Amino acid sequence: MIDFCNIDNAKSYATEANLMKALATLGLDQMRPVIVRNREGRFTAIFGLHLSGMACSGNVMAAANHGFKTIN
Repeated sequence: MIDFCNIDNAKSYATEANLMKALATLGLDQMRPVIVRNREGRFTAIFGLHLSGMACSGNVMAAANHGFKTIN
């Protein structure tokens, strides 16, 4: 099995509400993240570079700098 996108080491939160609050605080909530749960049942966000608009804005490291996963 190829480990395509391991989210277990991404920044995560116990509840979806806590994740959404953190994303709002970091200014990442408007970047259309995909909200997922890792194997431990914790919530994290995955950001698509083109889906989120990060590729157009030039700020492709915005989410990654805060411990979230980004995909192309």
